[in-house]
Amino acid sequence: MAKRTFANKLFLTSALIGAAAAISAGAAAQELDEIVVTAQSRAQGLQDTPISISAVPAEKLADTAIQKSEDLQFLVPNFTMTETGIATNIFIRGIGSGINQAFEQSVATYIDGVHYPRAQQTRAPFLDLERVEVLRGPQAILFGKNAIAGALNITTAKPTEDFEGYLSGSYEFVDEEYIIEGAVSGPITDRVRGRIAGRYRDADGYVQNATLDRTEPQREDWMIRGQLEADLTDTFQMRLKAEVGQFDVVGRHIEVIGEQPSVAPGPFNGLTYGQILAGGFGADPSVLNTTVDGVRSSNGDFSNNETQTYVANFTWDADGYEIRSTTAYENFEYDELCDCDFTGANVFEAYLQEEYEQWSSELRVTSPVWDRWDFVAGLYWQTSDHNYADQIAVPANSILVPAINALTMSSAGLAVSATQAAREATTDSDLYSAFAQVNLRPVDRLELQLGGRLSYEKKDGTRTLSIVDLNFDPLSMAQISAPLIYGNLFGITSTNLTDLSMAPVPQLSVPATGLLAALGELPVADSLKETRFSPDVKLVFDATDDLLLYASWARGYKTGGFDFRANNKNFYPTISDSFKFGDEQATNYEIGGKLGIGSTAEINFAAFYTKFDDLQISIFDGVLGFNVGNAAAAEIKGIEFDGRWAVSEYLTLSGSGAFTDFEFTDFENGQCYFGQTPDSPSLPGLCDYTGKSNQLVSDFQGVLTADIHFPVMNDYEISSVTDLFYTSKYDASSTYDPALVQDGYATINTRLAFGPQDGGWQIAFLGKNLTDEQFLQYGGDTPLAGSTFGAKSNYSFFSQGRTLWVQARADF
Repeated sequence: MAKRTFANKLFLTSALIGAAAAISAGAAAQELDEIVVTAQSRAQGLQDTPISISAVPAEKLADTAIQKSEDLQFLVPNFTMTETGIATNIFIRGIGSGINQAFEQSVATYIDGVHYPRAQQTRAPFLDLERVEVLRGPQAILFGKNAIAGALNITTAKPTEDFEGYLSGSYEFVDEEYIIEGAVSGPITDRVRGRIAGRYRDADGYVQNATLDRTEPQREDWMIRGQLEADLTDTFQMRLKAEVGQFDVVGRHIEVIGEQPSVAPGPFNGLTYGQILAGGFGADPSVLNTTVDGVRSSNGDFSNNETQTYVANFTWDADGYEIRSTTAYENFEYDELCDCDFTGANVFEAYLQEEYEQWSSELRVTSPVWDRWDFVAGLYWQTSDHNYADQIAVPANSILVPAINALTMSSAGLAVSATQAAREATTDSDLYSAFAQVNLRPVDRLELQLGGRLSYEKKDGTRTLSIVDLNFDPLSMAQISAPLIYGNLFGITSTNLTDLSMAPVPQLSVPATGLLAALGELPVADSLKETRFSPDVKLVFDATDDLLLYASWARGYKTGGFDFRANNKNFYPTISDSFKFGDEQATNYEIGGKLGIGSTAEINFAAFYTKFDDLQISIFDGVLGFNVGNAAAAEIKGIEFDGRWAVSEYLTLSGSGAFTDFEFTDFENGQCYFGQTPDSPSLPGLCDYTGKSNQLVSDFQGVLTADIHFPVMNDYEISSVTDLFYTSKYDASSTYDPALVQDGYATINTRLAFGPQDGGWQIAFLGKNLTDEQFLQYGGDTPLAGSTFGAKSNYSFFSQGRTLWVQARADF
């Protein structure tokens, strides 16, 4: 983990201040290109949009080899995204959704006006985009009531009036990765235009799996998108879009680190987890490697993901009013194998399957902009079916079989051999909402924006779990006591956890009746109905032609739901109480400004204070499950800034940064890391994290960019883009384990390109993470190491190191 001093912060923070001073002293005049966004439904200049927003245009995405949403975090401060053991975390300003497939996303993702609500969908690759906008703070009015942390607003490239296209290819030398992408666009008839784009990627990976002797994660993805745009009349336009894709991953970038000897009495005392696995149970010797060296021990993982999206968009220009209808169908599914003990030992495997199907339709009316007012209003409907299943499997050769025998001094382990805990969960949802934003200009230079969204949602959910054999058949007589063992050792309740169906196992202390009282009974089903109003008020003041100031207040809500992944009722009175969790609320106060300095520079800032109540928290139970509840309250305050300066005809500097102060004001039921002394004042066995920051939250993040274009040989140019990213330290685990704190670090990306000044073709060389930082992205307690064997061990996701690319592109 890299260490950096506070000087990095001062350097990045002072960069924009120094730029402003130099401009005011009289720098060379050079115009900046305008950045256009659609964050408020209309196309607006970024400097005219009273929101804390970062926009990344298509050229920047291509130049920096941004391939998916996760890559944006090194260009956009206060946006964080990372993979975890079984899910994806997305955060803006320190707020996101935890590890549970049932969670709605606090950071809403929209592509061409269509909502993509599942976290796994954000792993899909980017293809043929026009721009990506990252909106910070609650965005309920125009992006749905769940967008309480912010939104990703992604716009794809549209069909064009003229025939055009491109073909690009990239190759990475260090880890042997290549990407091919292309698009063709143009007229089909006088009134019909089309565009088709495709992409393929293949990557060998950058972590060595010593158990299987291969590099991981190996990635292969492809996507095809077709669009058809037709002018049905002079004022009525139709756009149809079809997109299909697949992204598959073999293996993961996880290493086990930080092992300490077992403190539990018995046969494993004094041994590390790796020593227990290798010496006690004959696991592959690779489990003994617990250093951060780009080498992992695993029996293998995979993730196969398929996406389909079909969109019909109709736009009618009615005397200056734009009436737009957007109807979409989405289908997303994945099939995963997680070697979720995260070691090369045969301990257990987790299989996960998810399928999500959604229909949505929105009718939106955008008025003309009159002298004194204008408005946007609409209706939205969405229905979805969400099916989830997972299986925690104990294969016949699992070390758990002899381990349970040793721990219980019996043959109880034989009962769990070749069994699995098979879970199924479903949610059906119907959502209806109406929204409007009215912009009033009572006097010149002053605008009052009043917005609101009224939403009604109904959800029905079910969950069941049974202990069965590996073929999903009923247990044999030799396995009949398996549900009792799963309950005692792993805290897993099941439909077949009954005294009548199980032989006694006296070495396991709690009988089935006691376990059912402690863990809860399955199956469980419930429903919820929520009606919520989300208001948003902004006061916008054009102080001068070049300075816009704004103040805003907004309240948002994120829908509750049903806990798909809990193995028991946790601390709730019944499993029904634990199954359903309520909505969370956010109230945001913000002031900001956008300053243009002539046509050569701009500086923007925002200061915010956000209060969150009833935060939906998902906490790993230290064994094999996650528990969800409305567990916490938090306050976040901070300052965000960005700016650009056209220093000369050849050089443009830009920068952005964010100072963030996150504090849980009430969080008494956090999961302790292994070895931590529980200190919750209200719930035995848990830890009080009141006063702590959230995981993955840095006090400061910043980006500084230098963009150089220099003409050579009359009609050609050499261009160079360098991005410096810095973040201060952060907690990589949700349990605040001191062993999983990432110190501050800096990365540098540089691209050098050559081609004609008027385009046509370009060849470039790109270095990413030139400082070769291997930083910790996420971590936690290694499953079963502490809870079963009494040994401390951590699993950790580490970043990719330095990569070197060659890129070529031809435009026609």
